[in-house]
Amino acid sequence: MRAACSTLVLAVIAVGVASPRSAIAQTIPSPYRFIEEKQEVGLFAGYMSAGTGRFGYGPSGGTLFGARYGVELSGPLALEAAVGVLRGTRDVINPARPEGDRVIGEADVRLTMIDGRMRLGATGNRTWHGLNPFLLIGGGVAFDSAERSAAEALLDPDEIYKFGTKFFATIGPGVRWFATRRFALRTDAVFSLWQLKTPAGFGDPTLGLSDVAESEWVSGLSATATFLFRW
Repeated sequence: MRAACSTLVLAVIAVGVASPRSAIAQTIPSPYRFIEEKQEVGLFAGYMSAGTGRFGYGPSGGTLFGARYGVELSGPLALEAAVGVLRGTRDVINPARPEGDRVIGEADVRLTMIDGRMRLGATGNRTWHGLNPFLLIGGGVAFDSAERSAAEALLDPDEIYKFGTKFFATIGPGVRWFATRRFALRTDAVFSLWQLKTPAGFGDPTLGLSDVAESEWVSGLSATATFLFRW
């Protein structure tokens, strides 16, 4: 009887010791992690290409750099704002010259772009293996602060292209990679759309340029990388 009791006690102890180990061995780590921090700020750099319009006087793109700020809302939604500067060039066009020989020089471009966006995370407010893919949609304003080119002195005032202040729309995908809770890397590929206003001189009937529109829509595509700090 005493031997049987001892055997029963040993069996109970063995089961008690083995059970936690079995439970631990069966635990499968989840690839998902909740995003705890709600705000982020970062610096970005990249490149943007853009359509120059029918006559080719619009900005063709260039290097792009700036800063962005974002805040997480409920679920997959977030809001963000960005300020960027695009540095590039554009062709100076003389509409009186024959087609194919209208470029008479080059002008600098320094576009300041200010925009707000809504961000929709594909994995909600969580990461998958540290990744958080998303879709952006938004818009803003852009203006050129570069000085006039010397080549533009050869044109009549109404033939000079002026970028002015433009409203633009944006949409595109991106992904954030969370290296730690505080630091993340982000890449974007953003499609932009704005209007180029045609200089009045291009509509002069004596130039023989048919069907000259007052303005035209052009698109741009930018690719940027951002280093983010989160809190």
